[in-house]
Amino acid sequence: MRTSTVLTIGAFLLLAGCDRASRKSAAAAPPPPPPPLPVVAITDVPPPPTPDVELKPGSNLGIVAQEAYGHERFSGFLSVINGITDPTRIRDGTELKTPAIPIAFQEAGVDATYQPAINALAKAATDYFAQSGAFRGALTASTESGKPELSSAVTAAFISSADAVDAAVAVLEGAAPPHTVPKKSIEQFRQASAHLRKLAKGDIATDDYTQDTVGQRFGLGFTNAILWTKDGHQ
Repeated sequence: MRTSTVLTIGAFLLLAGCDRASRKSAAAAPPPPPPPLPVVAITDVPPPPTPDVELKPGSNLGIVAQEAYGHERFSGFLSVINGITDPTRIRDGTELKTPAIPIAFQEAGVDATYQPAINALAKAATDYFAQSGAFRGALTASTESGKPELSSAVTAAFISSADAVDAAVAVLEGAAPPHTVPKKSIEQFRQASAHLRKLAKGDIATDDYTQDTVGQRFGLGFTNAILWTKDGHQ
């Protein structure tokens, strides 16, 4: 009886030790690597409808940003590339540059190390906005559950855009001295990716909130990134 008890206790301790080792191994497992960065040329990113826009009476930077880049939150990006320090004092008739996003970064002096990541981010944003109308249509036609039936094209575009964002963020996180990591931009782009994946699953909080959030995050991400670029990547 004593021998059996000792063996039972020994087996229990052995299993417990294996379980602890297993948990420790799982906790120490490195995170999965980011997706490969897609190869995107500057010319692969479609530019806004016009390279320059005249600010008309009743218009503002948010309206121009919405038409040029897909969301009013690109107004900060628009301000930076046009050297506008006080958007509240901009006058009617002002000519605004609205270049393609990669070109704006190139003209701002982005380091060649980051240009491919910027290109990929810009393509991800334009691909998302190109499918946002189809998503909204599916949402409008959805059942009372509120979960839209998305086409394979919309789902694939959202997932592909999220993958491209994650890959580009990994590049920006690798910024090394004398450059600093653009943490503010990275946080916005990460949130854009997370919301894109929710949209791809048809998982949304309200009719428009998640979809609008993606546009916001892209706009703020590029605004912070262009400021980082103009500040010598600091």
